[in-house]
Amino acid sequence: MKKMNNLKAIIFDLDGVIVKSELDFKLIRKEIFGSELDEPVLEQIEQLKEPEEKKRAIRILENHEMKAALTSELNLGIMALLRLLSQKKIKRAIVTRNSRKSVRIILDRFRLDFDAIVTRKEAPPKPAKEPVLLACEKMGVQPEEVILIGDYEFDMLAGKRAGVTTILLRTPNQLSSQNADLVIDSVLELAKSIS
Repeated sequence: MKKMNNLKAIIFDLDGVIVKSELDFKLIRKEIFGSELDEPVLEQIEQLKEPEEKKRAIRILENHEMKAALTSELNLGIMALLRLLSQKKIKRAIVTRNSRKSVRIILDRFRLDFDAIVTRKEAPPKPAKEPVLLACEKMGVQPEEVILIGDYEFDMLAGKRAGVTTILLRTPNQLSSQNADLVIDSVLELAKSIS
């Protein structure tokens, strides 16, 4: 991986990049909708017409997110990468489709500190570009000075649309992406190129 000379910030996805968490989306869909449709949960919830139905769906989703946050584990190499970024004065942000409560639980549990946090409450969720641009704005950086690292196509789409460099952290569920500028197998690969 080549070095980025103008790198001022890295935006991280939360689930799958910073932490490993067990969110069972099939179970969540079944609980909320009575089926295991493949459409993303947030988009399905957004389509609900009845306000009470929507509240119930969000409550179920948030309960699952909270449980996952309480049992999540840090991904291999993430602490070393975050320390390195801090030493190099490279800003760090989280952009996630999760609730703010579940993000707070994870940050508190692992004593993590970020310069900006953008959840689905602050901006439309990924794959929209707005959460990425909001994170850039909160950190005072331009998109061309930023890397976004995620493990899912929505991360890559959001990053591309916002004009940041996109890195896919390969998983068994997401082996490649036409929207990724680079594909890596571990955050340690990213740390090596920054050090």
